[in-house]
Amino acid sequence: MSVLGLRRDDFPALERFTYLNTASAGLVPACVVGPAHEFEAELATAGTTGMDEDTEVGILEDARQAAAALLGAHPDTVAICTSFTEALCQLAWWLRPGRGQNVVSTDVDFPSVTYPWHRIAEDTGCEVRLVGVLDDPGGFGIDKIADQVDRSTAVICISHIQYLTGHRLDLAELAALAHDNGALLIADATQSAGQVPIDVTAAGVDALITGSYKWLCSTFGAAACYLSPALLEDFRPPLAGWRSTEHPYSLDARWKPPAATARRMEYSTMSYAAAIALGRAIRYVSTLSLDEVAGHNATLAGQLADGLAERGARLLTPTDPRRRAGTVTARFPGRDGEAIATELTRRGVIVSPRVGSTRFSMHFYNSGDDIGRALATLDEVLR
Repeated sequence: MSVLGLRRDDFPALERFTYLNTASAGLVPACVVGPAHEFEAELATAGTTGMDEDTEVGILEDARQAAAALLGAHPDTVAICTSFTEALCQLAWWLRPGRGQNVVSTDVDFPSVTYPWHRIAEDTGCEVRLVGVLDDPGGFGIDKIADQVDRSTAVICISHIQYLTGHRLDLAELAALAHDNGALLIADATQSAGQVPIDVTAAGVDALITGSYKWLCSTFGAAACYLSPALLEDFRPPLAGWRSTEHPYSLDARWKPPAATARRMEYSTMSYAAAIALGRAIRYVSTLSLDEVAGHNATLAGQLADGLAERGARLLTPTDPRRRAGTVTARFPGRDGEAIATELTRRGVIVSPRVGSTRFSMHFYNSGDDIGRALATLDEVLR
């Protein structure tokens, strides 16, 4: 299916407003949310009469198979979790780097990427190093990250695409940097999965986690976590529950070894409706060519970036299209970027206020006409 040929009537909200806010939450097509609602309605009205153990297992297996195909991974290396934060916390508290070790991230990463490490540092004395980006966004890249990495680095934990600035990093370069220093790479793909191709095996990442509700166009409440075979071999999750074992439905209160696969992370009952939606959403997105999606989003981002520059905006997003995707963040000298974002949203151009800036984010369901309307509305706001 061509990106530009995608039926906009899959997303009826686009008839009501100009939606440039996928970096906050993606629009969800009816074919994704419908089955999830039907499952919950059936459970509410008929209880477990239509849901046995095989059904329960199958829900997560469908999401797992879809996520594995999307990420270029084997299904045994993928866990379906409740959120990015839950999955990262399991990894972080298992690793628990100590005094004399450090964790490297950036000052523009989403707090969920850095907070677990800050909290662990309170207990263990490890150092959390944040690469400065906001003071010089144009100069940010792999070299700036490398300046903070050394033989004492335990983990590079960083976003594939930055939520605030839209910087796009190369996963293979990050993995090589980590491994050359004896460190692990944990990548946040919440802003990249669903809009750019990802191959975790080819890139050599140790762990990669994506939330469900942004560029994958699903609902809240689910995430997919990839663990490399080498990491999975050693990983002992700090959280355990009835679903942690190889045969959870044996319901044996005696201690059993954790599952041999990444399913050992899935320790508890979760929102099965969210898992249904995640599986359906990934399959929906996978009907598109992600190379085309990436090109489409980058083209729209370029059109918007050019228009913003003409209006005197200072871009936090790289001007080089190879270093960005579908997100463009701008500041307007002498103006409050967050107030501008609020006013654009009030006028029907849905964007985000972020750290004194205005953030726009375009996905496959957007068009050049959306960019034109956004810039015309921005002119009204700036006047």
